[in-house]
Amino acid sequence: MGAGMRALLDQQPDITVVGNATGAESAAAAKEQQPDVLVIVSPALTVEDKQELAALASGTKVILIAKAENAPRSIEALRVGVRAVLTPGTSADELIHVLRTVCAGGAIVMPEEARPSLLYHPPDEACSTPAASLVTTLTPRESEVIVLLAQGKSNAEIAEKMSVSTATVRTHVHHLLRKLGVGTRAQAVAVAYESGLISAIGRKPAT
Repeated sequence: MGAGMRALLDQQPDITVVGNATGAESAAAAKEQQPDVLVIVSPALTVEDKQELAALASGTKVILIAKAENAPRSIEALRVGVRAVLTPGTSADELIHVLRTVCAGGAIVMPEEARPSLLYHPPDEACSTPAASLVTTLTPRESEVIVLLAQGKSNAEIAEKMSVSTATVRTHVHHLLRKLGVGTRAQAVAVAYESGLISAIGRKPAT
């Protein structure tokens, strides 16, 4: 798969493949080559390898290609800093699009199969209090933005959906990160899911 991916990406004029490494060699290779984006293909590393993924994500943007059909599994990866989770069945065009999006600091991405359960999975009872507290701190626009981020939308897509400028979207995202106490969009989505915030927003009466 690695060889096929490299052959595909080498055809793109704006993408340069700087190296290839096994799971055990990934950290050293990333430190030496300093790629803009690191693509990890399971089973080299999987969602279970949280410590290794977190270490890699602290130095570069990480895309994980692994079997992750449900929201909790994808959220685990996003929580440790992975920017995108894709399935092995991802098309070549989608992979290239995600690479460019993540490289540009755009949206986090989740497998299509995971998104319905992300939005409709009922929160644990223990999460109901923090969710209720969090949802009251968000403006209606911020609530809309976090839901759209959870769907993997880019700033441009969110701006179009909300009929605002991308600069306004960036401002909303900045405020969300501060209110949720996280440093990345992926971690914001992870917190929103784990706390039950996404479900709480869905239950919040319209104003």
